[in-house]
Amino acid sequence: MELKTESNHNVNKEGFVSDSLNMVQIERRYELEQEMLHAVKWGNPYKVEDLLEMRRKLFPDLICCGKESAMEALRCCKNELVALNALCRFSARLGGVQPLYLHSLANKYALMIENAVSIAYLSDVLYAQIAIDYATAVLEFSVNSYSPMIKKIVTYLTVHLTEDVRIEQLGKMHNTHISHISRKFKKETGMSIPAYVSKQRVGLAKLYFEDGRTSIRELAELLGFNDSNYFSKVFKRYAGMTPTEYINSIHER
Repeated sequence: MELKTESNHNVNKEGFVSDSLNMVQIERRYELEQEMLHAVKWGNPYKVEDLLEMRRKLFPDLICCGKESAMEALRCCKNELVALNALCRFSARLGGVQPLYLHSLANKYALMIENAVSIAYLSDVLYAQIAIDYATAVLEFSVNSYSPMIKKIVTYLTVHLTEDVRIEQLGKMHNTHISHISRKFKKETGMSIPAYVSKQRVGLAKLYFEDGRTSIRELAELLGFNDSNYFSKVFKRYAGMTPTEYINSIHER
């Protein structure tokens, strides 16, 4: 009897050790996720890439869940990425990204997640792409580092991004001479107000293209450009390629 009890004790103990190791792995996995969301908030896509590489090395065989049915397993993975999309969106908002960009980015990934047909694509490609893109959005669009006045101006410009906002309007809104606003704006953002608006319009255009909109003329009008040729020139200046080249690059991914 004693030998049998001892044997059972060993089995239970081994099972407990195994469970303990699993708990350590689970803790580390969630720690990595927390670090990644922190990197998203601070607009550090390079740190996100390092954490994703660490995640791949520590958990090379990580799967979304243990469902036996292929359809259930795919749905389980999609649910995990839906949650990641929401968490990254929240972190990017804390990082100072305006709702307009977050709305487009979140919708883009919601569609990509639902259209995915492969667990490997969800786990190996889309997971990393979501985290990196949100961190990059914070890097490019965050307003948190600006002074209160410039933050208000940037927010106003973003809300009215598709409209022709005259600089004089900004001076009247803040009861400040426009030359002072222009100098302060360039000092904090590194560019003039018209250049900033153009760059933000191009950033939004890229999101629209990735969301499936392919009519350059219609998108130019939507973003406040009266001439699609001028839109293409501005797009190339800030994106490094023409709208057509950018659309083609999306299809090649």
